[in-house]
Amino acid sequence: MSAGPIRGIVLKPGGVTYFVTRFPVLGTRLIPLAILSLLAVAGDAQTRRPRKPAATTPPAASAERTSWPLETLKVEGNQNYTAAQILAVAQLRVGQTAGKPEFEAARERLEACGAFDRVGYRFAPAKDGQGFDAILEVTEMAQMYPLRCEDLPATDAQLRAWLKQQDPLFAPKTPATKLALERYTKLVSEFLAQKNYHEPVIAKIVSEGLSDLVILFRPAKPRPSVARIKFNNTGEIPAVTLQTAMYSVAIGVGYTEPQIRLLLDSTIRPLYEAKGMIRVAFPKIETEPVKDVEGVMVTIQVEPGPVYKLGKIRFAGVDMSPDELAERANLKGGKTVNFDEVKAADERVTHSLKREGYVQAKSEVKRAINDADKTVDVTFQIAPGPLFTFGNLTIVGLDIETEPVVRKLWGLLPAKPFNIDYPNHFLERIKEQELFENLKKTRAENKIDAAANTIDVTLYFNK
Repeated sequence: MSAGPIRGIVLKPGGVTYFVTRFPVLGTRLIPLAILSLLAVAGDAQTRRPRKPAATTPPAASAERTSWPLETLKVEGNQNYTAAQILAVAQLRVGQTAGKPEFEAARERLEACGAFDRVGYRFAPAKDGQGFDAILEVTEMAQMYPLRCEDLPATDAQLRAWLKQQDPLFAPKTPATKLALERYTKLVSEFLAQKNYHEPVIAKIVSEGLSDLVILFRPAKPRPSVARIKFNNTGEIPAVTLQTAMYSVAIGVGYTEPQIRLLLDSTIRPLYEAKGMIRVAFPKIETEPVKDVEGVMVTIQVEPGPVYKLGKIRFAGVDMSPDELAERANLKGGKTVNFDEVKAADERVTHSLKREGYVQAKSEVKRAINDADKTVDVTFQIAPGPLFTFGNLTIVGLDIETEPVVRKLWGLLPAKPFNIDYPNHFLERIKEQELFENLKKTRAENKIDAAANTIDVTLYFNK
């Protein structure tokens, strides 16, 4: 049984040429050119008909076709956005007729949003031979941040609701690209215009807290600077003490409440925690213009809270006797908790480990607050790191007569745990013993070999 005549309809999905043809057994199919050739040869062999020269173009009666119905349509690579959001912007849907021009237009629409680093697509004949199976491939921008507004006649919730209504790609986080920020600034300005607010608006990436970044929408004019600070209800700490501490870090700074709260946590909170008031809070921050200078008065309400005592003291992460670690920490429970003292105890423990060869030792203090009995348990979570030993000693700046003397006085032995304090202590002892006349400068330099866990020391002498 021979193959039926080629209909001559050319299909080029994915850059590969396909023909539409009808076979008595197979029916209508999309057959790659290479497979079609093999089937044609098989048909000729069965009927023993003379082989005709291969046609270089489809018959004149057939028209080339480049678009077919989309039978399946998927999205790959998306994380922040749903497939439905991406397809809404691409303006592609299952059932529509599409080809390369439609996919190129979809790619351009997605790239114009500024939300994607790369956009691509793939399409191939579907199994039933009646259309395409297609995939949109996207790579989202890595830098994406939440939105917030400041000093505008709208709340964050109102702006988010508006942006979600206007933008199919609105999500909890927004890409920090020029295209995306310009598009959102325009949408925010349109929303504010409905509230009769026509001042220019800008969008910029700012830091909130120690590491959190947000995209902030605010008026284009500069923020007012902090001119004065006032504290209310300061408890046993005089207000002037708090004002003096904050003046050095806050006066002249552009006012934002998150920035002021960050300064309160780093500057004022430790003053209260040193007196056991670890639940200190700053529930209200208000501003008002200052008449005699340019800037604002910042008034901060303080709630000192009750005094807590130090409860249980624990050590974790190191294979040492708790009693020995407690002796090194030299911290007593049962009295008013002072986190300046807790910090000092933490430093004593880690430094003692560094003197024993654990030069990369670190520790983190974790709190467990017991509000019922007003106590705070602390755990020193210690990470000692690897043990380092002493390697080689190099001496620079001494002649051949005095260098052996210094080398003989050196007490650290090779392959023994390295004491991080010893090199500088040794040089101080050399100075105290006045072994050299006109000795001006000395310094020690440690070179760590992380692979071998050794430390070489170079002593520099400048007479």
